[in-house]
Amino acid sequence: MLLLQVGCTSGGKDNGKVELTYWPAANPVEVAFAKEVVKEWNAKHPNIQVKMQPLPASRSAEEVLLTSIAGGTTPDVCSNINPGAIGQFVEAGGLLPIDSIDGAMEEILKRTPKETVEAFKSKDGHLYQVPWKGNPIMILYNKQHFREVGLNPDQPGLDTYSKFLAAARKLTRDTNGDGKPDIWAIAPNVEQTWWQRFFDFYPWYVAATEGKTLLKGGKADFNNPKGLQVMQFFRTLFRQKIAPQSTFKENLFAQGKVSMVITGPWALADIKKQAPKMEVGVMSIPVPDNMTGKLRITYGDPKNIAIFRSTRYPKEAWEFTKFLISKQNDVKFLKMTQQIPFRKDLAEDSSVQQYLDQNPVLGAFVRQAPYTRAIDDSDKITDVFDALSLEYQQAAVMGKKDPRKALSDAEKKVNQILQRSR
Repeated sequence: MLLLQVGCTSGGKDNGKVELTYWPAANPVEVAFAKEVVKEWNAKHPNIQVKMQPLPASRSAEEVLLTSIAGGTTPDVCSNINPGAIGQFVEAGGLLPIDSIDGAMEEILKRTPKETVEAFKSKDGHLYQVPWKGNPIMILYNKQHFREVGLNPDQPGLDTYSKFLAAARKLTRDTNGDGKPDIWAIAPNVEQTWWQRFFDFYPWYVAATEGKTLLKGGKADFNNPKGLQVMQFFRTLFRQKIAPQSTFKENLFAQGKVSMVITGPWALADIKKQAPKMEVGVMSIPVPDNMTGKLRITYGDPKNIAIFRSTRYPKEAWEFTKFLISKQNDVKFLKMTQQIPFRKDLAEDSSVQQYLDQNPVLGAFVRQAPYTRAIDDSDKITDVFDALSLEYQQAAVMGKKDPRKALSDAEKKVNQILQRSR
């Protein structure tokens, strides 16, 4: 079924004109940005026309792309590449090494810090993804809610687990007297879907460990005291009814039904649209109490750009990609989507500095951006997060399993998964 949905999208050539296909993420702000970029490109390049089609909807972008690689229906360029899935895409033979394109590496290194580029190289030494954007996961909060319960909205000081939980108990309130909370402190997603852990366990683990990821030396590396503290923290949230054990389709934060949300800078545009009068604050991910004063690191939620091996026009696909990551379009991307390009000279642009002065919450995300981690590059990373997510749900959300046992079981499953992949 999925093959039918994504079929007939490869580029072609007609009367000397090249046609490329480009898949951006399907969210409205990125589609709007992509429309503007493609419109300008097509006007300037009559012989290289780009057809934009938002990434087809499915359970995850990774599933769509793997299915399209298997079915031979990949686009020429896609800008919604999860670095954690690169190993799977490469193993499936889907991606073109960017470093095989003349001049590409020089252009990328002019734009992006060398260490960032190196971090995205694959085990075989090739670069299969153009570093594009990194969005730190932080906590947005409703300043009015903080005032209502006596918290300082400008300096909340909720930087440790105990301070955060104490404030969260105040923020969870029954305002109509029916004995049930009408306003929750926070509402982490309770679904078992693997990537939902990017917005709870994983950024908390990265922060608690000052930047460790889940794997080390080809084995699970999260069954440790810090991992246990993170699991117990979320178990406390749900057990003490500070967070609901339900899934909601609507934006509870924008509706004023929760006081805090764990998210990236892309959420700012939607909040502004849905709740234009809301005063929004931002803070880093809390850490265990004994880490007070340490450097805060969080998950960076990077998404990059790939050129697919199926393209008949790698040179033209790169030229369009180069236009997509030009300074002009990086500035436009930041302003249109409130997401942060991997561009080292971005803050030097006077219009960007003025924009951040007018948008201090986004400025906090920009300052956090250098202190982020991605996820491990493994062709089994989805299975790794699946295994962890199952145990997280059992121990933290449902409270049916001891956190120590859950972490131990997750470790065993992950090591079995990794062993099978060797």
